[in-house]
Amino acid sequence: MLNKYEQQIGLLLEWYGRSKEVTIKAESLDTLNKSYIQPLHEQRYSFDHFLRAVNYEKKPQENADDNNPNVVKAIDSAIGHLQRAYSDAIEWIMVSVKDEYDRILDQYTNDQIKDAFPEYYSEIRPSMEDIAEIVNEYKINKSIEEVVDSDLLTHEELEKINKTTDQFLSIDVVNKLEKYLKILHKKESSLIETKTRDKKESWKEKILIPIFTAVISAIISGVVVALIVG
Repeated sequence: MLNKYEQQIGLLLEWYGRSKEVTIKAESLDTLNKSYIQPLHEQRYSFDHFLRAVNYEKKPQENADDNNPNVVKAIDSAIGHLQRAYSDAIEWIMVSVKDEYDRILDQYTNDQIKDAFPEYYSEIRPSMEDIAEIVNEYKINKSIEEVVDSDLLTHEELEKINKTTDQFLSIDVVNKLEKYLKILHKKESSLIETKTRDKKESWKEKILIPIFTAVISAIISGVVVALIVG
């Protein structure tokens, strides 16, 4: 029925696979079990637009060999919703990973983190900030693309949108964030050891050393007094 729209349908299936895969991944990485249903809503909206395309194609038209503009528009809308489902699911993963980092690292001082988990400051946190910026820029550009007719956009604006989309798809955000979450959990034992060590050193500095110093001072004072009296 939709054979004339094979290229569009292929793109639709490609984005469906992407959005489904990343949504499932987002659910599995949600360690705090915070449900986020926006990607599922977007997938539902996409299905609704696809059914509209099927319905439009079933209706008779004068030039049956020509593409029905209503079908084209409905399929484009379905693709757009899947793209939003994809970016929303990645945003969900980002929030989950950041929340897990905050939950664990809030228990430690900056010095303890630098000591036990130095790559957090040198690599992971800057990378996560870059990912957040790319995702936000992608969503902003997609919003512009959706509300403005592409014919009205300048060549530079279209190039920027395409470049952002290519960058967004090429950096493999999901695997990066999943890798960072695994690294965090592997580093927990080192963080705990560092915190335990600091507590022991703090106990020595705050309690043991002052007591030892006071005892030595008392002994010396006693000896001095004894010598004077004698």
